[in-house]
Amino acid sequence: MKAIRQVLRYVKGIKDYGITYKHNEGNKIHGYSDISYEVNTQEGKGTTGIIFYYGASPISWSTQKQATVALSSCESEFIAATAAATQALWLKRLLSKLTNFKEDKVTIRVDDKFAIQLMKNPVSHERSKHIDTEYHFIRECVEREDIQVEFVSGEYQRADILTKALPKIRFLTMRQPIGLKNLRSNVCD
Repeated sequence: MKAIRQVLRYVKGIKDYGITYKHNEGNKIHGYSDISYEVNTQEGKGTTGIIFYYGASPISWSTQKQATVALSSCESEFIAATAAATQALWLKRLLSKLTNFKEDKVTIRVDDKFAIQLMKNPVSHERSKHIDTEYHFIRECVEREDIQVEFVSGEYQRADILTKALPKIRFLTMRQPIGLKNLRSNVCD
């Protein structure tokens, strides 16, 4: 019963929130990929959060339990970035069909430096040799320069809000960067 009250309180609190899109926000696709490692302690699987923007507007986002148990947070980030890469390429193709969109590469921001190193370096590492080959797709995307992977500190990792329940202050802080705005607010931006 307590959980139901929390959900109802949450829904009541967000009824005036939505996403607004502006015409002149740039024409680049960029995204964020993050994980919560071992949040599901019974299964040991991480949760992937991915959000993509076209300019400053969110256009695609997802939260999904990872299909496999990762042996480290680095491996879990690697798996999440691979999922983000497939989404990025699909978005790139979709936008090129709908508009005159032409972009060489899509940037994906990740908050794990070692995972980024694995994505950029196709040489087999002792720590990554056990990772299923299907997840090495991200390496191929980086090599072909379809995807550019950049580091973002955890504080600015926008996909964090999609991976787990956050403390109230962090949740409220992260709401605006992912594009949720109070539509009844008198403030014009």
